[in-house]
Amino acid sequence: MQGLGLNFPRLARLGCVLLFAVTGTGAAAATTPGVNSLATRSMESPDGVSQRLVLALDGIPYDVFVGLQQKGHFAGFRPAARMVSTFPSLSDVAFAAIEGSTPPAGYQTTHFDPEQNKMVGHTIGALSERAHPKISSDAGSHSVPHRIMGYVVPSRIALGELKEIGEALLRSRKATFVAYLGTSDAVLHLQGREGAEKFLLETEQYLNGLQEQVRARTGRDLMIDIVSDHGSTMVPSAVVPVEALLRACGFRRRNGMTGDYDTTYALPGLVGSMAITTSSARREDAGRCLAAAAGVDLIAVNRGETVGVLTAEGEAEVRLLSATPERYGYRALRGDPLGLLPAGAVAGVEVQFDQSTLFALTRDAERPDPLRRLWRSFHGDVLNPCSLLVSLRDGFEVGNPLLRMMTRLRGGHAGTHGSMTRLASLGVLVSNWRDVDDVNAGMASEALFGTATTTAMARALPAARTR
Repeated sequence: MQGLGLNFPRLARLGCVLLFAVTGTGAAAATTPGVNSLATRSMESPDGVSQRLVLALDGIPYDVFVGLQQKGHFAGFRPAARMVSTFPSLSDVAFAAIEGSTPPAGYQTTHFDPEQNKMVGHTIGALSERAHPKISSDAGSHSVPHRIMGYVVPSRIALGELKEIGEALLRSRKATFVAYLGTSDAVLHLQGREGAEKFLLETEQYLNGLQEQVRARTGRDLMIDIVSDHGSTMVPSAVVPVEALLRACGFRRRNGMTGDYDTTYALPGLVGSMAITTSSARREDAGRCLAAAAGVDLIAVNRGETVGVLTAEGEAEVRLLSATPERYGYRALRGDPLGLLPAGAVAGVEVQFDQSTLFALTRDAERPDPLRRLWRSFHGDVLNPCSLLVSLRDGFEVGNPLLRMMTRLRGGHAGTHGSMTRLASLGVLVSNWRDVDDVNAGMASEALFGTATTTAMARALPAARTR
């Protein structure tokens, strides 16, 4: 703090400005666990210490974790799997899907409420983790000042949160103890890959010590599952001037919708996505206005029964063909914007994809699991879907001026998430007691809290007691 030349009152005021700007990376609506989650988490441990820790780390990229495993770290864990995020790849949406709970009202805390016809979420109370947890946590949540400091000294705060989680677990009688650690996301935003590796090495060391304490008290191992909600580009980013681009096309930014050329949206800051509400009459015009801009990956258009996909090179439509089994149709209208057409496909003719097959083929692609993510972005992942979703290329962000000013005071920032791109989308799922497969956010809910996991815990526990 002295290096920044700031006293604490001034720092707190600036921190509040900072957190208003980063609500796009932050607080989610309060969640209620799904049926499987409640059943799994309601059981008590017979020996008074939790048998399993589900550690939800915000924003840890798959590539970083795998890189450390390849160097011999986290040797007690099985090989890490990919956790493909939602679109947008934001914590509010992704952790609700991972938990299997009620979707959030909007893609971010600050979002357009159609009933009130205005943007909501600009309150100090909305910044508190206690009021808006991303995943229902059995560990303590944190206040606004704590979150402010998380963007000032993220590594120190993240390690403190980890120690609090361990202490709470040792006091708990729940068989499955779920804990959310939020400041790891700030570590990625502000310190990039180097900061992420340092934090994960500290996490490894702390979990090893926690494991020793559990063995000493119970004679068994602590089963640990780690999950993260999205990845990070881990590169500095330039601003895509969305507001200026829309203005040049004749659109006006408003707090509410009154005319055909009105738009409403937040500038979330350190993210590569953006939710925009437009009139139905000018929705397509606004999407096409942005699709060809430098730094734009794609524009998803909410067309009701279909989702439009606009890029500088092409246009396509996505629709749900069947929920069980899950199947999607992809119709390329111009070019092949998602790169999914098989050889010999005819433009304008719909191609059908089985979701499980497509997931296996695209889980490590330039845009992982594209059809499901695009469809659910407007049909199920939030309660109030917008008109347009913007996905930016790696190295670009929406750009909140106040937030960029604040991060420059501490040396800049080093990564974003939110887009459909691989780096932003791939979180991690890894376990020290079972093999896990690649999952998307919906599949992660079953993998962490489903009945099969409860059964597997019961089978694994006797072996763990004899170690």
